[in-house]
Amino acid sequence: MTASPAIETRGLTKRYHALTAVNAISMTIDSGEIFGFLGPNGAGKTTTIRMLTTITRPTQGTALVSGHDCTREPLAVKQRIGYMPDVAGFYGDMTATATLQFYADFYHIPIVERKQRAAEMLERLQLGDFADKKVKTFSRGMRQKLAFASAIIHRPNVLILDEPTIGLDPPAIHFFRGLIRELNKEGVTIFLSSHTLSEVEIICSRIGIINKGQLMAVDSIEALRSRIMSSRNRVVTVGVESMTDAAAQAVRSIPGVVSVRTEQNRLIVELEQGSQAVPVIARTLVLNGINILSLTSKEADLEDIFLAVIQGGGR
Repeated sequence: MTASPAIETRGLTKRYHALTAVNAISMTIDSGEIFGFLGPNGAGKTTTIRMLTTITRPTQGTALVSGHDCTREPLAVKQRIGYMPDVAGFYGDMTATATLQFYADFYHIPIVERKQRAAEMLERLQLGDFADKKVKTFSRGMRQKLAFASAIIHRPNVLILDEPTIGLDPPAIHFFRGLIRELNKEGVTIFLSSHTLSEVEIICSRIGIINKGQLMAVDSIEALRSRIMSSRNRVVTVGVESMTDAAAQAVRSIPGVVSVRTEQNRLIVELEQGSQAVPVIARTLVLNGINILSLTSKEADLEDIFLAVIQGGGR
């Protein structure tokens, strides 16, 4: 028997009067994935998350989490998901331990087990030394860790994260990245919404890009990179000790070269799609007495992919 997808949407739509915040999006996220959900501000990311977490009812279409309908079976969905919002609200006068026990009570975890799980979560999130400290004394990073702990205290199958590392310093971001990977290895499916494209590129196996309520692309980063690179010219950057006009002109005459420009000690060459002229460029420069220090051919990174999809306006 084939396992149900972790998350599945079919024509998921949310309208607020004349505004269509999410417009008929359909996507499938398999169990065990780390899925990145990207889009500019106002694209519909948070509205989608609110429907997946049963906070908001869709206008039409369906959303399923672990095979359970978010509209018809909200309690079953809530039992299986953990949700960390971009800004978590806590009672400032409660301690970290009391806060986690408070969240554990939502999931009917027995009292004795609540204490044990709260202690485990605080240790795992590096908050053990602050178990009895009031939350109002916590830094932003500590609050983010506490929010993460509260989202996983009931051991969910699916973890939905909305900007988990926003405003954090590099060590904290590195810590959260490792924690997400650990949970994923333990079998938890991760749905990660973030503006930090470098983090998404490092950690996610597939991504979805939404803009103006429309799902523009869903695929692996490599597949999207190949699609973007096949539709644009290639750029080669050559680091040199010095450049002469004669050498630059010789490179311009190479078949497949679209343009050549110099920037200080760099020669930037644009090639036609599919051109294999890189070795010819290197040889031409050497024959013209140019000492090459470096040669790089830029691939599309996630920022390039994101902008191409958003600006392209289609799949």
